[in-house]
Amino acid sequence: MTRELNLLRYGLIMIPAILSIQLYEYADYDRFTLHFLLYLLLATLGGRLPRSLSALTGSLELIFTAWLCYQYSPLMVFPAVSAVLSYTRSQQKNTAIAFFCIHLALLNAAILTADPAVRVSTNLTFVLAAGLNVLLLRAGRGRADTLFLYDELRKKHFELEEARSRLLQFTSQVELAAQAEERVRIARQLHDDIGHRLIRVKMMTEAAIHTLPAAPDTGLQMMNQIRDQLSGSMDDMRVALKRINHTPQLEGAYALDRLLEEVGRDTGIATSFTVQGIPYPLYPSLQVVLYTNAREAITNALRHGKADSVWINMSYTDHEVRMETGNNGKLPDDPSLHRLHNASGMGLKGMKERSALMGGTLELRLQPQFTVITRLPVYRQPEGYPM
Repeated sequence: MTRELNLLRYGLIMIPAILSIQLYEYADYDRFTLHFLLYLLLATLGGRLPRSLSALTGSLELIFTAWLCYQYSPLMVFPAVSAVLSYTRSQQKNTAIAFFCIHLALLNAAILTADPAVRVSTNLTFVLAAGLNVLLLRAGRGRADTLFLYDELRKKHFELEEARSRLLQFTSQVELAAQAEERVRIARQLHDDIGHRLIRVKMMTEAAIHTLPAAPDTGLQMMNQIRDQLSGSMDDMRVALKRINHTPQLEGAYALDRLLEEVGRDTGIATSFTVQGIPYPLYPSLQVVLYTNAREAITNALRHGKADSVWINMSYTDHEVRMETGNNGKLPDDPSLHRLHNASGMGLKGMKERSALMGGTLELRLQPQFTVITRLPVYRQPEGYPM
């Protein structure tokens, strides 16, 4: 038992003993004191002996408290309540109920010759105290269950954090492997396409050098071909360099502000990016869905809406992240909206499927301007979470 219950037990023994000395006359107070000291010793040993002997000490306590009630006064019902506190916690439920019934029968036998009012008050006191004890037991078990669930939740939280860390490492490794494969492919392309084209340009240049003095028109035509070949090689080289340099890590690869910056630089349209709330890290899967939905919404705005301004508004709350991707293009009519919904692998249908896969939703807002709204639930550690 806890320290508080032990103090309650000793109080239920000592206070009635002191009151009995003040209220009743006894022939031998030394003997009275000895009996209570023996009961205190029995109560103390009951909490220290092995659990296998708890049934024996519980039986001795209920017999001894019934005898005290018979020998001295009905106030001894309170030491009997102290015994109830002991055996209801040390015994199984059915054993404790059996002990209580025997205890109640012994107490009634002990006060059989007392006044009816005394018998009624003693029984009520004992039964009500037992009822309060049951409530204490349930509250203690509920608290223990709550602490157990709290520990389990903390353990699951740490496991989820560890899994998230491993997932981030894994996605980084996958991305690095994909980048390495892309570099190998680009290197092969440089060698096979651009390298061969440069060799051809070298041979054409040598031929042009020998042709120009004798046939200027033919030589000039060959120089124009060389220029076209070099222009094509420069375009291929620029694309390859862009692919090589565009290798950010996961956070940068799916950065919405960078997406808008690239769109504005490539197309010349106006872009804006705003954030509401306090941003927090998102799981990689959520980043990919938000980035892909924003990219497809912007592509549709340029292709179908002929927009010259697009924007993204991010909103962070404790339970969800909300992304609004809007544009000032022309509003789609019903057939165009139907095509957007049913485009294979593109358009709103693909965005809805990706959002639903993450447990989120996709909404359209046509007024005042066409806006695609992506809502994704988030599961994050609240501020002040105990570690």
